[in-house]
Amino acid sequence: MPPKDDCADQKKLLPCPVTQADKTEGAYPILQDKGNVWYCTNCFYCEDACASNSARQHAIEKRRTKEQNSKEMREPLEQLKKFGTLFPISKELAAVREEYGLPQLPAKPVEEVAYLYEQILRGEEQPPPLPATFSKNLQASPLQTSIALFLGCLIPYRVLQYEKSARELLKQLEISFVDLPFVCCGSIMTESQSELLWLVSAAHNLAIAEERGITTILSLCGGCTGNLRRVNQKLLQEPSLLKKVNHYLATINKQYTGTVRIFHLSEFLQNKDLQERLKQLIEPEQNQQLVQLTVGTQVPCQVIRPAPTSPNASIGSNLLRNLLSLTAIKSIRYPFETLCCGSSMLIYNKEIAYAIGKKRIDSLKARSVDALILGCGNCSMMYTVHQREYNPEPLPTFFFTEILNFALGGENDALNLLLQEKVKTSQKTLTKE
Repeated sequence: MPPKDDCADQKKLLPCPVTQADKTEGAYPILQDKGNVWYCTNCFYCEDACASNSARQHAIEKRRTKEQNSKEMREPLEQLKKFGTLFPISKELAAVREEYGLPQLPAKPVEEVAYLYEQILRGEEQPPPLPATFSKNLQASPLQTSIALFLGCLIPYRVLQYEKSARELLKQLEISFVDLPFVCCGSIMTESQSELLWLVSAAHNLAIAEERGITTILSLCGGCTGNLRRVNQKLLQEPSLLKKVNHYLATINKQYTGTVRIFHLSEFLQNKDLQERLKQLIEPEQNQQLVQLTVGTQVPCQVIRPAPTSPNASIGSNLLRNLLSLTAIKSIRYPFETLCCGSSMLIYNKEIAYAIGKKRIDSLKARSVDALILGCGNCSMMYTVHQREYNPEPLPTFFFTEILNFALGGENDALNLLLQEKVKTSQKTLTKE
């Protein structure tokens, strides 16, 4: 139920990223059953402010009851059923990945995905007998590492520089990991369709990891981190739900018992020993170049929210800043660094999405920053791919992994170019003086 008009906790929802973009839309119109039910960025700010009266949950329930057959709801599901992720790993993409020096990804278990989706969307309470096409689960031999990298849908398709720099950073730290045939984390698209579809979609990935002896999933995406973690905790806290989910997983000869833990890479690197290792690996001369730059950060919102499922919620705005502080780069604070970038609005209402992005970029420009540092592929869509739509003079963006890699001596043409421009600007200023 939406909160009453006199609910004191409503005041806490004022920083809702949608509301901040346009005071006529967002949390309050959703709560009052006005406006478009898609106008929720799924950032969990409202849920942490007042869990019993969550604007987010209200929006999801409305989607489930009124929007299930809309184009916005059905098309993504069809993509997920067909490819296992939102985008196909085509021959063209494989060629681009090879050019980037990235490994080819394991084939997705698309038959398993389609089968699970069909059962759940048909409302099958008793799944049909196991199809002959699914082999028996032989409990694949454990791998030599306990860590798997989770890329999600967007990053291996459109954010290759993030994936590449993350892989290089882990290699520098001598952290072994594997790529597994993970599919879509479930995301807001399945959660808005049905809770069961969301739970089974995420648990499918957890089961893929568990059967290979993986105990830690490292995600590069804030949304993937949040989805997998929320489902994991929900299943462990509610045995009846775990039993129900395993009832469906059993039809593809899989099960999940709850041994996997999920971390965003930025959380994983909060470890003091790893940070000491990073300090030892820093190349002083190259790192010193970064002292010329002042940056802002955009924290992946679902890494620090909702608080009950986010082990590093208390770190808040320091999530990326702690890592950048290992280098010579300077970071500033600004009002929007932990509030959602608004990228989930891009599909449903670009005008609102651009208003959200513009408010953040304007705030950063007013503070004379040189770049915005990101830690999520969705944020990259908002601030990198689409920034020119609402900001004619784009602010440069980099991932925190790129900054760390550069400080460790790695190559980065875009960062070198920005540094060269800073030197030229400084020289012109000195000449005028």
